Amino acid sequence: MPHYDVVILGAGPGGYVAAVRSAQLGLSTAVIEEKYWGGVCLNVGCIPSKALLRNADLAHTFHAKADLFGISGDVHFDFGVAWDRSREVAAGHVKGIHYLMKKNKITEYDGRGSFVDDHTIEVKTSEGGTETVTFDNAIIATGSTVRLLPGVSLSENVVTYEEQILTRELPKSIVIVGAGAIGMEFAYVLSNYGVKVTIIEFLDRALPNEDAEVSKEIARQYKKYGIEILTSTKVESVTDHGDRVTVAYTGNNDGAQGSIDADKVLMSIGFAPRVEGFGLDKTGVKLTDR
Repeated sequence: MPHYDVVILGAGPGGYVAAVRSAQLGLSTAVIEEKYWGGVCLNVGCIPSKALLRNADLAHTFHAKADLFGISGDVHFDFGVAWDRSREVAAGHVKGIHYLMKKNKITEYDGRGSFVDDHTIEVKTSEGGTETVTFDNAIIATGSTVRLLPGVSLSENVVTYEEQILTRELPKSIVIVGAGAIGMEFAYVLSNYGVKVTIIEFLDRALPNEDAEVSKEIARQYKKYGIEILTSTKVESVTDHGDRVTVAYTGNNDGAQGSIDADKVLMSIGFAPRVEGFGLDKTGVKLTDR
């Protein structure tokens, strides 16, 4: 049974950096990762989204600022090609993570780890087998999971950032629930490729974690782009009919009710700690309701 000074559960930016530093300090180190080496950011978050934003910026320049830059003639933008580039960029960064693991003599385990006790982890490998490792110290770096509104279930047409960023095809219309950074980024990308975008935000402004001036300016710009933003609005239900999705909502201030039909709904209301299914209760770790 392999034994390590340090075992790290999760290979995101917390996990792989901790692994590299542990190895540099002379500790025998292993990392267990089920899905995304490098974490959400490298695979389905910051890195591929910024690649898509770069393409969307170019599309926006040609569509909205052609006269300003002396551009004329018909230009066609292929989202599929932009998407392919985003995946290539992400894959290149993931290769870098594996290089760091190899360079620092860190053992990789592909699979889902679950604590058996406070010094043992069982790994259900991606090949279908099971391995057990022991350790002196463990670092829990399992990241976060997407929050959903009560009563909302994911489907082919009701998705999170993960499914959307891994989808090469564009819907004709989409409702984005949540006007945080992720929702606003997707709105910009999709709108610049011809998708009709509506954003619904429960709070009174888009990007509520930013300064009010930022919220005001981005709302003004998005309106110019044809993106509708409904603030101070509560989503009551999301119903997938198969050929379309209906989002019912109520205004927080006036109680006015309405609904929107779209091809797709993107849920983007925030994150919660990813703590379920790792056997943390067997280690003495206590979890709160949050």
